Amino acid sequence: MNRLRVFRQYMERRRGMRGRNRAAFGLVWLGFIVIPVVTAFTSKGSGLSHWLTVAAALAFTVSYVWLCLIWFDAQSRRIGYGLALFQLALTVALTLGNPSSWGFMFSYCAACVALVAPSPFGLPAVIGYGIIAAGVSALGGANGGTALGYGISALGVGLLLTLLRDLNVRNEELQQARAELAETAVAAERERFARDLHDLLGHSLSVIAIKAELAGRLLPDRVDDAGMEIGDVERVARQALSEVRDAVSGYRQPTLAGELEGARVALAAAGIMAEFEHSSATLSPEVEAVLAWGVREGATNVIRHSGARHCQVRVMAGLADAAVVVVDDGSGGDARPSGGNGHAGRGHGLAGLSERAEPLRGRIEAGTLPDGGFRLAVSVPVSTVSA
Repeated sequence: MNRLRVFRQYMERRRGMRGRNRAAFGLVWLGFIVIPVVTAFTSKGSGLSHWLTVAAALAFTVSYVWLCLIWFDAQSRRIGYGLALFQLALTVALTLGNPSSWGFMFSYCAACVALVAPSPFGLPAVIGYGIIAAGVSALGGANGGTALGYGISALGVGLLLTLLRDLNVRNEELQQARAELAETAVAAERERFARDLHDLLGHSLSVIAIKAELAGRLLPDRVDDAGMEIGDVERVARQALSEVRDAVSGYRQPTLAGELEGARVALAAAGIMAEFEHSSATLSPEVEAVLAWGVREGATNVIRHSGARHCQVRVMAGLADAAVVVVDDGSGGDARPSGGNGHAGRGHGLAGLSERAEPLRGRIEAGTLPDGGFRLAVSVPVSTVSA
């Protein structure tokens, strides 16, 4: 969660920086925009026509600054469209109504429309502005070469800004995808942690409940035996607390030896006779962890749901795969989840066990036996198993 919070803060800072960078990028053009204003003030002429030219140049500059400050704000898009059209109208009026050539202003118009136009319409709009620049300049008195130059200039500047805008959009989409991936990773880690806590505490709490019940039956006639059971309750509780702390720290990987010993103690406390067969083989930590979780889940199911009197736990390892098989003679099979590899109809423990086995191409089989009882089998392919 801390990583996600830091990432979100980083993204917020990036968004703020992008907004300032966009405004600064647009305002860089103001050094060139001032030229028309200076030209308008210093141009020859007098009277109403001169001051209308000055007013138009000033209005164009103000609209350009305004658009540069709001074009990255999605809520101000309509204003941006209006300003772009307003700039085009001013440029057309200046080019047609003044002896001086104002065709270069179409380059700024093309840049602005490239910024504000939606992506599907950006390129057609820029091409249209290039055609308008050439045509209006020719109508305003420019010769063919000059008019064509204005059109090509507007087209080039517009295409450049269109490319930069598209790159910016792709970058924002990438940043958003990264944020979504970070949130997905946090959600997956949260689910993994919840699953581990369920499996860790489910087994330990089952043992504590059984031993506490047994201690209650032993009191008050067999105080010493009850004291031993209470001592076991304390030991299991401390072990569960240690396991939870390890899980929180992210360091715990269950081992077969530890889980087999824990299953032996838990089954004995529940009054279930258990037989254990353990192949002496060295497994990779990943495979051993899945089999260890299988032993824990199998023993927990037998204690909680089976009503069994006898249980068999076998750990087998070969050249191709390794497996854990837990079989009981209980009558509680109908109350437990049944076979298949999917998660439908399964308890949380078996679903979590399947999720652990699937990355290693493991297989989970769980179901009632024809003659009664229940069988859980976990098999995992192994790359190297040394005897």
